[in-house]
Amino acid sequence: MRKRIKLFYVVVIAFVIIAGGLMTMNRLDQEIAVLEDTARETRLKQLALETENGNMKQEIAVKDTESYIRKMARKDNRFLMPGEIRFVVVNPEALYAPGEMPGQVIELETETGGDTDTEAEPAQEDTEG
Repeated sequence: MRKRIKLFYVVVIAFVIIAGGLMTMNRLDQEIAVLEDTARETRLKQLALETENGNMKQEIAVKDTESYIRKMARKDNRFLMPGEIRFVVVNPEALYAPGEMPGQVIELETETGGDTDTEAEPAQEDTEG
C-alpha cells in the first residue's frame, strides 16, 4: 500500500510540474506573439518615417538652392533684383475691353414676359486690384 501512495504522489507531482510547465509555455508564447506584433508595427512606423525623412531631404535639397530662394523672395516678399523696376497696376480694368478681364464674372439675366425670352446686357462687376 505504501508503494501505491508513493506512486500516487509521484504521479501528482509529475502532473503538477508538467501542467505548470505547459501553462508557462502558453503564457510565454502569447507574450512572444504580442512582442512580434509590436516589432512588426515598429518596423512599419520606421519605414514610414524613413520615407518621410527621404521626402523631407528632397524638399530641403530643392529649397536650399539659390534659384528657389530668389524665386520665393520675389514671390512672397516682393524683392527686386538691382536695376529692376516694379510696376503696380492700380486700375486693371483699363487694360482690358469690357467683359474680357480675367477672373471677371459675367451674369446673364433673362426676362420672361409672355411668350418671348430676352437677354439683358452682360453685367460687369467691379474688381479691385
